[in-house]
Amino acid sequence: MPPRLFALAAALLPALAPARAADPPQGAARSAARVKEVIGHKGSCADRPENTLVGVRRAAEAGAQAAEVDVRTTKDGALVCLHDEDLARTTGQKGKVSAFTLAEVQKLDAGAAFDKKYAGVRVPTLREVLAEAKGKVGVMLDLKEPGEEYGKTIAAEVRGSGEPKRTVVGVRSVEQARLFAKLLPEARQIGLVPTEKDIEPFAAAGVKVIRLWPKWLTDAALVPRVRKLGCELHLGTGMGTRAEVLPLLEHDPESLSSDDPARLLKTLAELAGPKK
Repeated sequence: MPPRLFALAAALLPALAPARAADPPQGAARSAARVKEVIGHKGSCADRPENTLVGVRRAAEAGAQAAEVDVRTTKDGALVCLHDEDLARTTGQKGKVSAFTLAEVQKLDAGAAFDKKYAGVRVPTLREVLAEAKGKVGVMLDLKEPGEEYGKTIAAEVRGSGEPKRTVVGVRSVEQARLFAKLLPEARQIGLVPTEKDIEPFAAAGVKVIRLWPKWLTDAALVPRVRKLGCELHLGTGMGTRAEVLPLLEHDPESLSSDDPARLLKTLAELAGPKK
C-alpha cells in the first residue's frame, strides 16, 4: 500500500471501529455494586403482559429479587392483580374491576392487547401470583385500595399462599404502614410516599425504605432527608438502560425497579464490572 494510503487508512480506523461505551463516572461502579434489590415492575411489563403469571415468571427468570403486582378487589371480594381501576386498557372490557365478579374478570383476555402471541393470558388472583412466585422470587404488593378489611384479606392470602418474609408491601399511607406492621410484621415495607412532605411521617410509622420519584430528585435536599431518617432509598428506572440508571446511581439507591428487570440487571452488572 502506498504510504499516503496507509496513513489515510490508519487515520480512519478509529472512526470505523465499533463504538465503545464511555467509562462510567467515578463512583458509579461502586454504587451499581451496592444495589441489593431489583424489582420487576408489574412483573416484567416491558416484555410480558403486565400483572400476569407470565410476567412474574419472567421476573424470576431474570434474577430479580421481587416481582411487583398491583392488588385490587372484585365485586365479590376476590383479590386480583391489575394496575388500573378500569379494565379497558389491558383487557378491552370497559368498566371498573369492582363492578365485576371474579368469574367475569377471569373470562377476560389480559394478554392479547400487549401482544397477540399472549392471547388467552388471564388476570390472575393474588393467590395465583403468590403460588407462582413461591420459592422463586419475592413479591411486592402495590396496595391500590385503602381500608382495614382490604389489608386483612391481603395478609391472610400472603400467609396462606405466599412467603411473608419474601413479601414487600408497597404502602401508600401512614395508616397502611401501621396496619401492615401489625398484620404482616415479617414483611418489609416500601413507602410509596404520595408527596415529598410525607417522607418523615412514613419513617415515623416504621417504614424503612422510601420510594422517591426520579423527577423529585431536582430537589437536592430530598435524599439527605431520607438518609437522615436512617431509611434506604428506592428509585424507579423505567427500562433500566444505562442512560436512565447512571443519574440515579449518584444517589446510591439500595433498591431499584424496572419495567425490564433483565435489562436493569445487565446494566448494573456492566457498570459494576467484574467481581474481585
